[in-house]
Amino acid sequence: MQHLGRGPCSVTVRYSGACFSMRALLLILLLLSQRAAAQSLLLNGGFEEPNICAEYRVQCAPEAWLYTLPSFDYYYIGADRAHSGERFIAVVAGNYEAAYFRTFVRSRLLCAMRPGKTYRLQLYVKSPYPTMLDSVGVLFSPDDPLFDKRPFPDRTPSAYFRNARERGFRRDSSWQRVTIDYTARGDEAFISFGNFRRGDWRYPSHVAIRHNNFFFLDDVSLLPLDPVERLCADWRQRAGSIYGEDERHEYLDRRIREQRELPPRPVLPPTKILHVDSLEVPDVLFATNSWELNKRALLVLDSFMRKQQAFVLDSVVVEGHTDSLGSAEWNQELSFNRAQSVGNYLQYSIEVPVIARGYGRTRPVAENRTPQGRRRNRRVDIYVFIR
Repeated sequence: MQHLGRGPCSVTVRYSGACFSMRALLLILLLLSQRAAAQSLLLNGGFEEPNICAEYRVQCAPEAWLYTLPSFDYYYIGADRAHSGERFIAVVAGNYEAAYFRTFVRSRLLCAMRPGKTYRLQLYVKSPYPTMLDSVGVLFSPDDPLFDKRPFPDRTPSAYFRNARERGFRRDSSWQRVTIDYTARGDEAFISFGNFRRGDWRYPSHVAIRHNNFFFLDDVSLLPLDPVERLCADWRQRAGSIYGEDERHEYLDRRIREQRELPPRPVLPPTKILHVDSLEVPDVLFATNSWELNKRALLVLDSFMRKQQAFVLDSVVVEGHTDSLGSAEWNQELSFNRAQSVGNYLQYSIEVPVIARGYGRTRPVAENRTPQGRRRNRRVDIYVFIR
């Protein structure tokens, strides 16, 4: 495992344009990755994109994430240690020599969450001190936690990791998934992670860096559970602003001191809700036990897609289903191939992503005990998401 600290800059310092070229490349990759149907409200959740800090021009921290203390000790590279990719981060939960010493890491949300809507936070965490994870949590806040004057033990998390859907941790040091379904208030602008234990945490350190007690994070995402919810219209501009936060170390300390009395509170636009048009393609539009579309099916699909020409499309999802006759393996294959046949035909006439899914016999809409019920269950559903 390699610790990313002061060292040769991967971008030539004397030619500052090269640094901007690196930033531009990262933003291009970001924009391409965010075109997926499910769009996270957090940037760089895998921590793979390093920040070139303003002071030393080195890759000492991940883009979009800031620590409450200088970050040289907390950004790591090592494919054999990361959950996925090569990079991950550490957060200090305690220190063997310094009482109540801990750090938090925070990021800005791309868009405001909608009041009453549910969002799924998922991440992977590990620690040489497994019992420590019971005190680790997440805090959603309208104000930047960097400027919060309260001591860390006085802050109350939005959720503890121990209350995640996984219900508890294995008592080992391997990566463990944490899934939290969070109902939004609507004023959230920041997310932060840390040790919210009210008491102190001081154990002999397993990681020989300044006697710190770490936990590690990787692959963090925050997704709306509503399938028609998408990122706000200006998320690309907001991504550029978030990636533009290059203050680390002394520059970040100075910013905190200067703005602590009157910290800025960002106003985020909410996510947008897409209109959905749908079409059910019945079994009779396919050859028996086949995924080949007949001529009547093509006419139905052409008519449906002509209606969509009046709208700006976001994406299309095609889901295949079968009845309960036959093996589960065959029904899964048949349902997916039928969905893919429809999706491939639709893709010729539109330029947005078309996603095909097969559910076999697992999502019936009627009883499978009668011929009429089985006929209803043999279908392909098309969902067109309109901006």
